[in-house]
Amino acid sequence: MRPSATSDDDSTITRNFLKTVRKKDWPWDAVPEVYYDPRSLAPNSAERSALHAKCIVADDRCVFVTSANFTEAARERNIEAGLLLDNATITEALSCQFESLVHTGVLKRLFL
Repeated sequence: MRPSATSDDDSTITRNFLKTVRKKDWPWDAVPEVYYDPRSLAPNSAERSALHAKCIVADDRCVFVTSANFTEAARERNIEAGLLLDNATITEALSCQFESLVHTGVLKRLFL
């Protein structure tokens, strides 16, 4: 998440990221819950983490896992792959995995 060659603090980076997302990538009224790994903001690139998979859980029943970013380029120009499953067992397992990461502080919520 940290832009290269910036010395901005974490709160400035996340605030700027959210402004961009709301303006360019998610202009709709219905806003999803979005989480990030604070390690992605590490100043030293060797210490940064990345979660490239994007996961959307809907109604505790369906899950969409994709390589695509939620950007205009991903929607309009890139070749991406994703899988939509209507399977409560898989959805529950994935939800539990992410809830565990949130509960232990590995992931933090961003408020769009």
